[in-house]
Amino acid sequence: MINMNKEEKVKEFLKNHDGYITTSDFLKLGINKPSIQNFINKKIVEKVSHGLYMDTNIFKDEYYILQKKYPLAIFSYNTAFHILNLTNRTPSELDITVPRDKKVRGNYNIHRVSKNYYKVGIIDAISPCGNPIKIYNAERCICDMLRSKNKFDLELQNRILNYYWNSKNKNIDLLIKYAKIFNIYEKVNTIVEVMMKW
Repeated sequence: MINMNKEEKVKEFLKNHDGYITTSDFLKLGINKPSIQNFINKKIVEKVSHGLYMDTNIFKDEYYILQKKYPLAIFSYNTAFHILNLTNRTPSELDITVPRDKKVRGNYNIHRVSKNYYKVGIIDAISPCGNPIKIYNAERCICDMLRSKNKFDLELQNRILNYYWNSKNKNIDLLIKYAKIFNIYEKVNTIVEVMMKW
């Protein structure tokens, strides 16, 4: 049986935390691990991954769940381009970037980088389901795209660069700064010069 007071506490917590709750959150609310099953049985929550539960009344957000499970996973490449509206191509798999020494399990395109590069360009964004997530900004994603061989066909590259160039949010100074960090200054500078002539 669930104490009504505890049920209200859980529902209030879900309401204030985007519809998600962890095992440690349950414990902080005074609910022990075996009692969590009662909330599942009553269809108040459902288990979505190890130690993570969601309100049964909301739509499952793969983006939000992934970052709850792996807080260091940053959405990048095609996934970030899609969220940033720099491509109209919906990614078939989620692209994430993690520090080289971190383990991630799942059907994702996992990109590993050194700690020096990992934090460059992380920003707050909103998932397609409306939840807060972390992604790389446009300038970082463009540098990643230009550094990656065979991951982007030329037509897609050009389309993304055109979208970016026509965006009100573009930051060419930042793009140049990142190009220097990632050792692709000449390549980026040439692209900028060509775009400026259009």
